[in-house]
Amino acid sequence: MVPLLKGLSEEKIVLLDPLQTTKLSFLLKGIVRLVDKKGNTLGLVLDKKTIDEIEEEVEASSPEFLASLDKSRKSGRISGKKVKKKAGIK
Repeated sequence: MVPLLKGLSEEKIVLLDPLQTTKLSFLLKGIVRLVDKKGNTLGLVLDKKTIDEIEEEVEASSPEFLASLDKSRKSGRISGKKVKKKAGIK
């Protein structure tokens, strides 16, 4: 997982004009693998939704997040009514 995170932190950002996306030879949706004529992977293009999902998965598996969940679970139960009251929800 660390090489992926390191790669994302060293990513190259290229500004793509929305008008240019209609000139691409592929649809910018999900994960698109760019390959050469021999089928070797040259790169991946991920849409916004896919990137958000990956970030969410990485955050959810972080030791800090898991520790905070464990701490919360050990603190005891609180009724939904109390949670709504505390949050100011009716």
